[in-house]
Amino acid sequence: MSEERSLKEALKELDKVQVDDSLISEVENLYEVDLSDELKKIISLNKEGVFYNDMNSLEGLSADNLLDESDDLAAECTELDLLPLFDIGDSNYIVYNLNKKCWSKFNLGEGSLFDEAKDLLEYLK
Repeated sequence: MSEERSLKEALKELDKVQVDDSLISEVENLYEVDLSDELKKIISLNKEGVFYNDMNSLEGLSADNLLDESDDLAAECTELDLLPLFDIGDSNYIVYNLNKKCWSKFNLGEGSLFDEAKDLLEYLK
């Protein structure tokens, strides 16, 4: 894990993030999607797992979290066309809804989506 930082600040500097092409290829194959440049950079930024200090609990999911099909999160999200990107605690995740092309929160225990948003920053106010 890298040191804690602000996700708001990291998102402002996404243009400086080097995309990890091999990781992105694996994610696109597993989730059966062509990712936007923004999503590619967010995944590459978080590939080692990152704790952000914008909320009480906000962790950028690592490559292992995204690609481990034996994990309940990855298995459930691939079935629901969701791309899990951030763990916000209590079995809640910020996901990208691949069908609706929007952000949402997802509760793994209940399998429910809530708080849809067009912009990831809406969750960090």
